[in-house]
Amino acid sequence: MITETAYAKLNLCLQVGEKLQNGYHSVISLMQTISLGDTVTVEKADDISLCCVGQELSEGEDNLAHKAARAFFAYSGIRGGAAIRLEKHIPQGAGLGGGSADAAAVLRALNRLYGTGYSKDTLCTIAAPLGADVPFCVAGGSMIATGIGSDLVPAKHNVLNLVLCFGEESLSTPVMYKTLDSEGNSYTGAEVFISLWQQGRTEDAFAHGGNSFYPIAARLDKTVAQNTAALKKAGALFCGISGKGPTVFGVFKNAKDALRGAELTGGIAAHSVVFE
Repeated sequence: MITETAYAKLNLCLQVGEKLQNGYHSVISLMQTISLGDTVTVEKADDISLCCVGQELSEGEDNLAHKAARAFFAYSGIRGGAAIRLEKHIPQGAGLGGGSADAAAVLRALNRLYGTGYSKDTLCTIAAPLGADVPFCVAGGSMIATGIGSDLVPAKHNVLNLVLCFGEESLSTPVMYKTLDSEGNSYTGAEVFISLWQQGRTEDAFAHGGNSFYPIAARLDKTVAQNTAALKKAGALFCGISGKGPTVFGVFKNAKDALRGAELTGGIAAHSVVFE
């Protein structure tokens, strides 16, 4: 039996560009794995099976974790299977990459379970067809993401103390992109953010933080603006949404302030995580 943590991701900044011929959009983002995560356990079996605990999710072949297992066995040529158990803590449709994180954790776990010894780069190759965020979730840490989000370059790790406040709505990714295409992008600061981040000037970077989806998410889920205001009142240095939202994160000066912020807002404290 092998257990892996499927760490959630944050888009510390997210600038969405034009729609490409392949249907995806170009993006510039600084992505970060955080301490909130699902627990993924795998055991050898004759076939692939999936059990989800904590949330009502499909346990069939449409689940991204199931797809990841199939991709692993197709790539490796191994005739085997896996009994996969997902203990869910990352909310669905929250912009935190829960499904992608689970898929990545399945790939890492199967690599260990079957002793294939694949490098991180090879696992990212297997992960790429599963979705734009899955390679990042395989690699983890702090990454600059460009292209459709799967072109990754390691970034400087700056320690972050965070509070997450979840929204009420599960926002549809296709709807969010369609709306953005119609209304246009209002955030263009990602390159400046990343430049300052790479210099270790975290607070200066967040002065240029933002997310192309924020205005749309705030309109579709009233808790986005409410949670942003609550986090700022609790002392957050910066607030933003991850992915398409509606989860709002606040960046705090230290862990003590983050714990206090979580108490004041009803959110949960978290911190940045770097993979070995």
